[in-house]
Amino acid sequence: MDDDENTSGKELIERLLAYAVDEVAGALGAGVTMIRDSKAESFASIGLAPELDRLQWELGDGPIVTARETERTVLSQNLRADPDYPSLSQALDTTFLVGLPGTLGAVATPGSWGEGGPSLFTIYLDRGPTEKTVAVLDRIEPMVSHSLATVVFCQKESMRADQMAKMVQYRRVIEQCKGAVMATAGLSAPQAFQVLDKASQRYNVRLRELAVALAEHVGNAPAEHPDDIGHMLEPTEESRAAARKLWDGIRAARSEQR
Repeated sequence: MDDDENTSGKELIERLLAYAVDEVAGALGAGVTMIRDSKAESFASIGLAPELDRLQWELGDGPIVTARETERTVLSQNLRADPDYPSLSQALDTTFLVGLPGTLGAVATPGSWGEGGPSLFTIYLDRGPTEKTVAVLDRIEPMVSHSLATVVFCQKESMRADQMAKMVQYRRVIEQCKGAVMATAGLSAPQAFQVLDKASQRYNVRLRELAVALAEHVGNAPAEHPDDIGHMLEPTEESRAAARKLWDGIRAARSEQR
């Protein structure tokens, strides 16, 4: 890989991260991690993100690790006292980091919902993340992920064209489902995503599978897929059942409100 190309690509992502930090109230840093051959590798990060991302990978504990394992967006109101991450909380109490606030909120989100990657986006705050925080990140994260995909693909790295297609197309399916939930339930974009995310957890199906199944159920037609039939995602019976239950619940709740 040409060093100049790598530097310019990294600088592009760092500028997007700086934009995210400027847009999110209380943000102290942001980072992007690439998943290469099933291994996590920091691609670009600013502020407190380099140290905080690295610490979580070393400990195997924290929102970024959970986001990779579950392929879901993970929020923490305060990493320094989060019972879900005891090893990380303890390490933050004993590790000296310049500028570490008393309250350290965090959001970690996968850059695609396919096979644990190919990227993870993190942002850290001096307060707990709110619905407004998620709304801003919901707007910015696709720019970061798609820019990263383009940079890496142009550098002829590990991401193949079919991976890029899957990332973009399945992301669109999730966005379509969010729109359907918003229109039917009268929710905001962050609230609609939370509905999908919680249903994914409740029914123990991957978010992208639930989204494809829901799109097919609501539209009564096949969901959008990559052009290569070999890379199509076929919903399981479990995900189809989960989609039906979720949609029936949304419609029933909406009827009760009227």
